[in-house]
Amino acid sequence: MKKIILIAIVALSIASCRKERTCECKTTSTEVITGFGAQTTTSNTASKVTVEKQKKNHFKYAQECFSQQYSYPDSGGNGANAWSSETTVVRECEIN
Repeated sequence: MKKIILIAIVALSIASCRKERTCECKTTSTEVITGFGAQTTTSNTASKVTVEKQKKNHFKYAQECFSQQYSYPDSGGNGANAWSSETTVVRECEIN
């Protein structure tokens, strides 16, 4: 009897790991241009993905539900038309 109860508890705990998961991400991209055509541009986007019967870790990697921050430079033009820019991207994700 104890073995049956123990097996039932283990089975229930494994089954409860799989449930509907939702990944919500908000991304902000900011580009700062200096020199010719100097300006700052910001854009915001949001995304949401929901999948049924998923384990949290598997879902996180399969949906790439990671927060991250990175930046990259760019430049171009010559003389009076020379410009440079720095774009910073901030992505904040949460699993529910």
